[in-house]
Amino acid sequence: MKELVMQRGGEDDVAPYFKTEPGLPQIHLEGNRLVLTCLAEGSWPLEFKWLHNDSEITTYSSEYKYIIPALQRSDAGFYQCIVRNRMGALLQRRSEVQVAYMGNFMDTNQKKTVTEGEAAVLNFMHIFSYPRPQVTWFRDGHKIIPSSRMDSKI
Repeated sequence: MKELVMQRGGEDDVAPYFKTEPGLPQIHLEGNRLVLTCLAEGSWPLEFKWLHNDSEITTYSSEYKYIIPALQRSDAGFYQCIVRNRMGALLQRRSEVQVAYMGNFMDTNQKKTVTEGEAAVLNFMHIFSYPRPQVTWFRDGHKIIPSSRMDSKI
């Protein structure tokens, strides 16, 4: 939702407008640097303010970028910028940031011996991650190709 507040200015004054709008959700790795940009134009000076999940995280300044040096899981959510000049203010569409992470995988090195034809159940600790991990099973160093006989659940 865009909000535009108009004020009187000179005849050549241009209210702020966005050159681009956010697209699909962005997925970034935990620990990586993230740079969000608010590309807007209009009569100068333009000032920018950033919101995270509808809460202000900056005050108005001339800085059109918001930088997170090392992403944390708590940084996931929706970001918006507000741009203003003497003609008014405009709220950008929300941009979703998702943070991908994977917890430690404990090598349990389980060994099971079963009679041929019987089912073997191998249990492993839950892996905290986003998005959900893909699991690949190996037997004697060779990848096991999934089949209808094999049920792999996380």
